[in-house]
Amino acid sequence: MRKLRVQLIILALAGGTAGLIAGLWLTASQASTIGAAVVALCSGSLTRKETAITERRSHSQQVASDLITDERGKLPQLRDITNPILIGVHPSIRSDVPTVDQSALPTYIPRDIDESLREALIQNKFTLLIGDSAAGKSRAGFEVALTAVPDTTFLCPRHPGGIDSVIRSLQVGKSYLVWLDDIERFLGPDGLTSAKLAQMIDRSGYRVKVIATMRSHEYDRFGDHVESSIDSDYGSWRDSRDAIRRAVKIRVNRMWSPTELSRAAPHRTDTRINRALTVAQRFGVAEVLAAGPQLVEAWHNACAPGVQPRGAAIVRAAVDVRRSGVHGAIPRQLLEDIHQNYLAKFGGDTLRPDPFDEGLSWALRPFSHSSVSMLTSAPGNTFMAFDYLVDALPHELIPDHTWNMTVQGVRPRQALDMGFIALLEARHDRAHTAFTIAAQAGILAAEAAQATVLGKNGKVSQAVTELRPIYDRRLTEFGERNPDTLDAHAHLAYWTLKSGDTTEAIRLLRSLFALRREILGHDHPDTLDTELRLANAIGHAGDPTTAAQDCRRLHPRYVAVLGADHIETLDVEARIASWTGRSGNYEQALALSTAVLRRRVEILGPEHADTLFTRGRIINWLAAVGRYREAYDEAAKLHADRERTLGSDHPHTLHTRRQIARLTARVKDAEKAHSVYASAVVDHVRVFGEGHPITQKLMSRARELQA
Repeated sequence: MRKLRVQLIILALAGGTAGLIAGLWLTASQASTIGAAVVALCSGSLTRKETAITERRSHSQQVASDLITDERGKLPQLRDITNPILIGVHPSIRSDVPTVDQSALPTYIPRDIDESLREALIQNKFTLLIGDSAAGKSRAGFEVALTAVPDTTFLCPRHPGGIDSVIRSLQVGKSYLVWLDDIERFLGPDGLTSAKLAQMIDRSGYRVKVIATMRSHEYDRFGDHVESSIDSDYGSWRDSRDAIRRAVKIRVNRMWSPTELSRAAPHRTDTRINRALTVAQRFGVAEVLAAGPQLVEAWHNACAPGVQPRGAAIVRAAVDVRRSGVHGAIPRQLLEDIHQNYLAKFGGDTLRPDPFDEGLSWALRPFSHSSVSMLTSAPGNTFMAFDYLVDALPHELIPDHTWNMTVQGVRPRQALDMGFIALLEARHDRAHTAFTIAAQAGILAAEAAQATVLGKNGKVSQAVTELRPIYDRRLTEFGERNPDTLDAHAHLAYWTLKSGDTTEAIRLLRSLFALRREILGHDHPDTLDTELRLANAIGHAGDPTTAAQDCRRLHPRYVAVLGADHIETLDVEARIASWTGRSGNYEQALALSTAVLRRRVEILGPEHADTLFTRGRIINWLAAVGRYREAYDEAAKLHADRERTLGSDHPHTLHTRRQIARLTARVKDAEKAHSVYASAVVDHVRVFGEGHPITQKLMSRARELQA
């Protein structure tokens, strides 16, 4: 600025000189006018220059605030990133060798997915690494990118709002790598949307690659199996799903393969790697290097008197807030309020707990022989639980006190997310509360979500009654092609089918299919999804053979658009098996379902909800072909697995209870069967209510057996 003022003085003198020279042959007034014009032109140029400098400086300050920069405040090249911990790679346990740099990561051991990842990075614009916490996603992504595209400008947003700075930083002709570790933190209207993703990777002349990571649990929240469970095709969820669908997906296994372990063996001289290999049969190497198991053990041990019960309660509170559906850091005050109930559960004052500040400091302190901590701090005196702890905690419902305090203390859109998580857990009371908060804030998706709660509570006709005016209002206000209208259209079609009005449901789905095909294209995932729903509606209308044929016809298109191993492609295969069985071909359905189970175990894992669902289908087909004892034994195993992974009150667990009840009547006496039915009735009344159709059906069957 000082230099600019000097330039203005010089130009003013130049203007005066120009006036004197002009005065040699012009009149005084003319000479004065020329001098003034020269000054005006020059000063105008400098003013524009000053404005441009100010704007660039403001942009640079904003970029430094929103994106990771180097020590000069500039955007770094990927090859200049020397500390990947700063961009999301988990810190490592400490080495036992004093001469080793304790802040350095161990030598990178190539993973089996590296070649596929390198190919995806080079050939595609958006790559998503999916796997459990501390499976090694971020490290693999960083190391492979470093060898594949080292000379790209590295754009790493610090928070969701940083996505806008990413877009503003892009220049034609330059190469960029956008790094989104834990991409779920950035998804949503205030961060990454499908439109903003398109601005990054679809603009002509821009060379941009996006690489992201996502925990398996978070990725599952955007699958069609979730949509069918909670009817959650609302705007924000759908937009985030559309963004994720654009990625080439690569799964990173938590447990290392024999080949990976053999690659690590020569590096046993590093005590950190040696320690991880020693327990590699029980834990993933990457999770041990990140001190995950040790951290969990220390957390559990801290509940004892004289250790750190206050800190353990603080950590549990932070973990449960994340499990409730809140991804961002939470304020200290909310953490302080919530943790009190956990501390009381542990034993309260009898444990002689330290003050809150000391407990918080303990939770933030790096674990022994490690650089990781149970909590991480964020700007604004906010805190977040280490994601490994979230995944390591056995599945159980969030306590009421935690859930209620959290839903009242978060943003309305976060409350909407909490509502859908509550629906997955069959906590319809919580879902209603969360959706009401979101609806009162004007979030359109919450209206349809409230109707979903009615449907899930067995009030299907009332759900349809509520949805009809919502759809009509959006149709009038926004038009039939608006995304919010299409969402309401899909909700209405879903619950109309559930109500038993298959004729109206098919009409709604056909019109929705025509709209989505026209707007999105014949092979857009949403169009395919609607066509699949239409096939299911035809099956429910009494034509399972046609439904099976339509699903078979759709399968190659799903493979072409989403890939053979995509979760939704697997869902089409499962539906083919289901409608084949409902057509009366039980043996064929059993064979097809067994093949689906094998694929889902391999791709999704043995405890994935879809894998467990397929096991339930196989039980049905075993019973249908008369293999009742085998079906009964499989149902007992499935119930134990679902109770362990989903909880005893989850709808899927209760569904297996009903299967066991029916099979008990086949393999045991009526008295035993009545006892099983009566027990199931008690739990269904408690979870669903006495008036729910499923509860009523159970009660009727129990009375028949008693008679």
